[in-house]
Amino acid sequence: MTLPFRRRHNDAEASHDRARSIIAMGFVEPTDAADDAWLEAHLEGCADCRADLNAYAEDRELLRELRATLPEPPRDLWARTAASIERDGAHRGRDASRLERTGRHERQAGRTGRGGPRVLRLPIGVLSGVLVVLVVVATSFFPRDGALPLGSLPPEASDVAGGSTVPGATPLAVTARALSWVEERSDGTFQLVFADLNEVCVSEPEACAPIDEAGTTRLALEAEPESMLLAPDSHQLVVVTKATPSGGSGGEVIIVPVMTPAPSSDPGTSPSATPETTGVPTTPPTPPPTPTLGPDETPGPPSLPPPTMRPDGSLAILSGVVVVGEAAYSEDGQWLAFSARPVDGSSGPDLYIWHVGIDPAASAVTFDHRTFFAGWLGNRILASRVETAVPEEPTESPDPPAGATVAPTATPAPTRTPAAAKSPKPSRTPSPGNAGQSGTPEPSPEASPAVLEDHPVSFLLDPATSPATITDLAGDDIWRPVVDPASRTIVYWSGTLVPDATGTGWDLGTGQLVIDGWFDPAAAPAASPDPGASPSGAAPITPAATTAPPATPTPPPSVDPLASPAPTPSPGPAGAPVVLAEGRVVDFDVRYDPTGTRLAVWVRDPENPDVGTLRLFVIDVVTGHVDPNLDPLPAAPALRGFSIGEGRMAWVTPPGQDGESSHVQVLAWTDNEFGQVRSIAADRMFVVR
Repeated sequence: MTLPFRRRHNDAEASHDRARSIIAMGFVEPTDAADDAWLEAHLEGCADCRADLNAYAEDRELLRELRATLPEPPRDLWARTAASIERDGAHRGRDASRLERTGRHERQAGRTGRGGPRVLRLPIGVLSGVLVVLVVVATSFFPRDGALPLGSLPPEASDVAGGSTVPGATPLAVTARALSWVEERSDGTFQLVFADLNEVCVSEPEACAPIDEAGTTRLALEAEPESMLLAPDSHQLVVVTKATPSGGSGGEVIIVPVMTPAPSSDPGTSPSATPETTGVPTTPPTPPPTPTLGPDETPGPPSLPPPTMRPDGSLAILSGVVVVGEAAYSEDGQWLAFSARPVDGSSGPDLYIWHVGIDPAASAVTFDHRTFFAGWLGNRILASRVETAVPEEPTESPDPPAGATVAPTATPAPTRTPAAAKSPKPSRTPSPGNAGQSGTPEPSPEASPAVLEDHPVSFLLDPATSPATITDLAGDDIWRPVVDPASRTIVYWSGTLVPDATGTGWDLGTGQLVIDGWFDPAAAPAASPDPGASPSGAAPITPAATTAPPATPTPPPSVDPLASPAPTPSPGPAGAPVVLAEGRVVDFDVRYDPTGTRLAVWVRDPENPDVGTLRLFVIDVVTGHVDPNLDPLPAAPALRGFSIGEGRMAWVTPPGQDGESSHVQVLAWTDNEFGQVRSIAADRMFVVR
């Protein structure tokens, strides 16, 4: 016989318990799909469990905020504890005297009605005081105040590397990528943070747990940092300090030894020994290369302070300067290059190089005060200079004979002209959502028609040769070019420049930020892909397609066998530029990832020099064009200075967004899947490149 089904009296309570259990576990680890479906159905009809879920979420946010700061004990903790102990001791003394006078303790000892020993009763004040003292003593073993020399404190390894996810966020597993940044501590000092990235969130990245730190090292900096660069071997940190021209204090380029944390695969281990660091070399420095960049070079570099070794092992390779742009290491890590000018503004920037472990200081290799470092192409420097040479006056010719017909003498055109860029007109169609594009192109505010414009030229410099080998790039008006590591494409400002208010620098004038194919006759041609693979139907820009020289007039081939062979064409853009940004472009920063398939473009805000818009473009290796179907980072506000590596890009968000301080925001990818995660907020942060 089948008995009728009857609901037990505690079925509703059991359902609530199960719902609370699933909610709690969901904040720690991913839950099963069946549990998620059951919980969603239960929450639709249960207001109490919905309230519990909201309460859990609020508690999680409070706990996240507590992770950023440690509790501070009250300043009068020791005084209050000592007073409580003395006060309790006085009470116990009076009680003991009173018991001795009345003999009550003897009568209590003779009683047998209450068996068992007497329990010692301590006042609550004493117990709480002892507990607080133990907590303070235990926390004193973890130093918080005072900065230690960089490299003297081993990294503090954590048990977990990578952020865990919470309900509402879709996780994406990525290969662990090394990531580092510098953040300001509560005591005003700075610390270098190392982290490994294992997981990001595809949807709702703000719901991802913050990045877990794999290790930290405190920095002893005497001045405010401006940018950070980690050497390829991760054993040296290049710190560029901020210059204060008003106070006469110049910035410095400091090389500091560091210790990197153990790999994330074994977080419990720490480095067994301090890695080798390079100090001041004992051998004499190698003579700097002496390139020839123009007829009007200034004889000799500006007078700068000598290099100084710090007690903590750091080395200032250049002082009293303002670093213009960013510094970067060569591909083999043997050279460091950057541009800098004197802090007093007496002259413009020159190109400086430092031979790692050989030279005690950075040395200038140009003295024209108008050379800007752009980047590296392998182990060769890419740089740009401004052409401001005064045209030569035409020489007077003798009087022609009577009746002779004289052709007019052509006057050489000056370098400074109001003319626009002479490079090929870029195409605007294949770049969806141009960063900084305002619809109708308009010149920058600095490039008014009344201002005469200068024209830049770019060149390659090999620092390993003496004298340095210089190769000019083919094409006109190429400013700050960046070539991808695979030598397929090049990004540069195609336009003019205008003098700035100081008279020793230049701003962007009329032009556009473009991407083009890269042509290098010295490079071996690659295999030509199938032209039909281009999705847009446009002519592909590939290494094979760019082996032809740029579209420049060349003399016809000579049929005379005794004639000298035609000169080798110069490297440069292939001649089919595509616009990335135009309009009010005040400044920019462009970098490729190691594969050359991801391009990061930062365009400065016209009003705020420290804030800009950051975008990530995906480069199709077949066509060499920007992939119009992938736009992983359309436009993100970012502070100046970002980092892009294999499989990830990191930047610092401007403070004040959503009422919070700055974060280190990370965009990571696996193939064509992208996700984001961020760090805990801090007042001041710098991404280490």
